[in-house]
Amino acid sequence: MMNWIKIIAALTMFGFFSNANAQGYCNDEGIAEEDADGVITFTGNQNDADCAFAPDEYRIIIYKMALCTTAPTRPTTTDTYDVSSCVDVIDSPDGQEVNLAAGSEMTLTDVTRPANGSYSYGYILMGNTFNIKAKKQFTNTMHTFDSGTSGNYCWTKDAVAYSSDSDNSGWTNPSPLVECGGSGGTAGTYGELLDQFSPGEYAVEAVPVTGGTLSADLITDANGLVVTTTETADRLFGVQTFTTPVVIAPSSTVFTVSFGVNQASSLWYYEDLSLGANQYQVYAIGSGPFSTSMTAN
Repeated sequence: MMNWIKIIAALTMFGFFSNANAQGYCNDEGIAEEDADGVITFTGNQNDADCAFAPDEYRIIIYKMALCTTAPTRPTTTDTYDVSSCVDVIDSPDGQEVNLAAGSEMTLTDVTRPANGSYSYGYILMGNTFNIKAKKQFTNTMHTFDSGTSGNYCWTKDAVAYSSDSDNSGWTNPSPLVECGGSGGTAGTYGELLDQFSPGEYAVEAVPVTGGTLSADLITDANGLVVTTTETADRLFGVQTFTTPVVIAPSSTVFTVSFGVNQASSLWYYEDLSLGANQYQVYAIGSGPFSTSMTAN
């Protein structure tokens, strides 16, 4: 009988590692490079850089996780989601917090064994707050926006902000979300409330992830509808289509959910040429994308 669920946070989307410093996850030739020790070097205009990295902590709250025989109907601004073809694997009305630090592994409660069968879809209902703790080293001189401390390290501070705050020009000076300085800095926890995917966008169509495709919708718990304004969502509803169906066999005893977090944090920053070439102002270390995959053994 399947009696427990295992959550694995993986540094890559193709394998599992216990080393939190992973080479090459912030790599954009000629613009950004991360070495084997996890140290990042920027060269030139950050607008052209593709750079995200694994945080030290990445905590989320999971409310539901389920397997489905047919595709769940996603929510809209007028109709809630339909998951009638799905069977719960996790059902936690109060939510369970998990720390998806790279290389971590944990066991969750409120787990139900799905019926034997083949499942081509899955969904997750989770909170839209991402609690991130990260400290990163750079070869460049990094500055706390706009007149704060500077150095070769930047780290998260204890703070909470909406992701939409990055789309306005009302940044506090110096930034309350991040600090840059010397190696002695201690990272706090930055809670990013994901309230839009991009300006005015609250739903994302299916995109390729490891093991299939994943769509996402920002909704409220009160009505299950996709939100239409910022600072209103309190849940994230995601549907995954599996390339290879998840098969629950009579012999299955462990259900494993793997999260790829190698790019689960990213730098909000810009090059400040008034300070000299290759020096950067940093607003925050915010959340980045993650992916999931599910297997039964």
